[in-house]
Amino acid sequence: MANSLRLAIRKYRWKYAGMLGFWIQRITGLALLAYLFLHVKTIHQLNDPQKFQAALDQFGQPLFKLGEIGLLAAVVAHSLNGIRITLVDAGYGVSKQRQMFWYLAIGVGAVIFIAGALPILIYTVIK
Repeated sequence: MANSLRLAIRKYRWKYAGMLGFWIQRITGLALLAYLFLHVKTIHQLNDPQKFQAALDQFGQPLFKLGEIGLLAAVVAHSLNGIRITLVDAGYGVSKQRQMFWYLAIGVGAVIFIAGALPILIYTVIK
């Protein structure tokens, strides 16, 4: 069972990396666009000091902090995958674009995400 799983992972991890990168870029881009509209709408509604304080109280809630962790994941994935796409379009690493996806966008992205998400999780959600 473990050998067949390893074989399947080795066989398909390089084959569909470009399509996976395409969908990650599109989905995170739409998520960031939705966040941008929500952010602008929230900031626009904060003319009243009571509304502003209510918004600050809401932003301090653990559920909202988990949303910030999701936002961090979207920003990291979108930006590193965008860097990979830019490098490939500029002609650097065209033959290695799949490896760049797994090592740069996913590997480095996971390290950056963990480095950013742990302080948010530890100091605001779990406190």
